[in-house]
Amino acid sequence: MEMQERINTYWSKRADEFGDARYTDMQGRKRECWEKLIREHLPQKKPLRALDLGTGAGFFSFILHNLGCEVTGIDYSEEMLKNARKNCERLGYSGITFLQMDAQNLRFEDESFDFIFTRNVTWTLPDPEKAYREMLRVLAPGGKLMNADANYSAGFQKMDEAGLTEKMAEYANQNYKHPAGSLDMLRERNDIARSLYVAGKDRPLWDLQILMAGGIERFWFDLDVNANIFGISRDPDREKISPEFILVARKNP
Repeated sequence: MEMQERINTYWSKRADEFGDARYTDMQGRKRECWEKLIREHLPQKKPLRALDLGTGAGFFSFILHNLGCEVTGIDYSEEMLKNARKNCERLGYSGITFLQMDAQNLRFEDESFDFIFTRNVTWTLPDPEKAYREMLRVLAPGGKLMNADANYSAGFQKMDEAGLTEKMAEYANQNYKHPAGSLDMLRERNDIARSLYVAGKDRPLWDLQILMAGGIERFWFDLDVNANIFGISRDPDREKISPEFILVARKNP
């Protein structure tokens, strides 16, 4: 199976789980924290055209809509998009456009958006460098790209080496009761991660170098989202997983 389709198959199997989790998150503290953070980085422009790249079940599309943006959410997985549209209906949102699209081949005109948000997407892509080039292409001058991600490939490898993958599957089986937490699914996730382009990269340094090569000069970083934004102290077992970072890049006017 081609890697892109293998990735799509994995995430499509997790679509219903994501749909329910993100619906719950919209009614809790996570939404409030993300909304506050994103508001701080939005360009001062009206109307603000926003792209939620890798929307999944629509969580960040809804946040961007709450912040007054004209929102387009894209995802490669049709199953994820079904859940995004389902959440849109049960949360009472309208006016958000959801499209099936490959982040590495965006079907938008140059300079189509003033703000691009993406979370936990670039690590999953066969060619994240091409995705960054596409994001910069469709970003308008003065616009901002906000990427929240982590060096998951290296983190999952450390988990395997420490025997934590089996522990996570056992915990999920006892408490989570969802196929996404099965040992087979976790092993598939980890095996895909090891095969991806960013597996051996030092992130977010690699991301910074790619964006600088694309002409970006202004950046903002947070290197541990859970600790610095959500105030969550890290579980010793979870130390094996790389912390989530946020990188905000402003395209030169």
